[in-house]
Amino acid sequence: MSLSLELKKFINSEHIGGYVDITLNTDYDEAELSRPRKKGRNEDDRRSSRGGERVKVHYIEEGNGEPLILVHTVGQSLYTWRNIFENLSKYYRVIAVDLLGHGYSDRPYSFNYTIEEQAEMIRLFMDAMGIESSHFLAFSMGSAYVMRLAFTNPERIGRIILISPGGVTPEMPLPIRLIDSPFLGVFACRMFGVKTVENVLSDAFFDLTNITPELVKEYYGPISDPDARLALRLSLSGYDDETLIKKFRTMNAEVLILLGSEDKWRPRESVEIYHAALKNASVSIVRNAGHIIQEEKPDRVVAATLEYIPVIMPDIE
Repeated sequence: MSLSLELKKFINSEHIGGYVDITLNTDYDEAELSRPRKKGRNEDDRRSSRGGERVKVHYIEEGNGEPLILVHTVGQSLYTWRNIFENLSKYYRVIAVDLLGHGYSDRPYSFNYTIEEQAEMIRLFMDAMGIESSHFLAFSMGSAYVMRLAFTNPERIGRIILISPGGVTPEMPLPIRLIDSPFLGVFACRMFGVKTVENVLSDAFFDLTNITPELVKEYYGPISDPDARLALRLSLSGYDDETLIKKFRTMNAEVLILLGSEDKWRPRESVEIYHAALKNASVSIVRNAGHIIQEEKPDRVVAATLEYIPVIMPDIE
């Protein structure tokens, strides 16, 4: 089966792409590890010789050239990159990754889904993949994970493109804000069904013709199991990028910020917080696009990427 057909039909499948093992540098709870988990791995499989929890990270990779890692946001999977993955792979070595707790990566027990932990997960993933440094394309809350890595390990980072960066805002739909609530989060997470996903997507898109039953199904599938719901709740409740933003002024990272002109969730002033704090950042507005620009305007995202990130193809003998 060709890559294009795989991307079109099966990119949100646990049977497409690859898996790599990483070991989390955190303590695990013996009682928790004794419980069965999604992929049926036993306790010994999850314990490493260093005492951390060993987990599998799902990814899909294609292309040559400089590495470009795609990082989705909370509640998504690498499915969100399907419209740009193939075109970008003509110019870069593109790796789209499912963050821990998301898509078809493991849901660790020794993980609180903080910005710091997800950034460290990306670093460990790069180590396991043999990637010394990479450019990054990150979306929404995933932007903070990449920027945290850029702060702690600047030598591992090339150029960065952030799409609609930031956390939960008052403009976001009530179901998302309720999940972020310390009192109603558990209940709201249980009620996050197919219809809720459809309504949330409809609010995130400018062009509602993009909202198809297939899209809703593919977005809902990876967050339908209880462990994924827990990951969603912990990711939102533990998301605090204010401390990270204060560190931006000490960073030399080169950053391009893309913002949809019709983004209901991310007011320009909220993105300006990122822009103003970074010394080497610029902002580009994508017309007639809502929050999820890579879904609505894939050609524009690809064009911006090619313009901002140098294309250096390897010599082929």
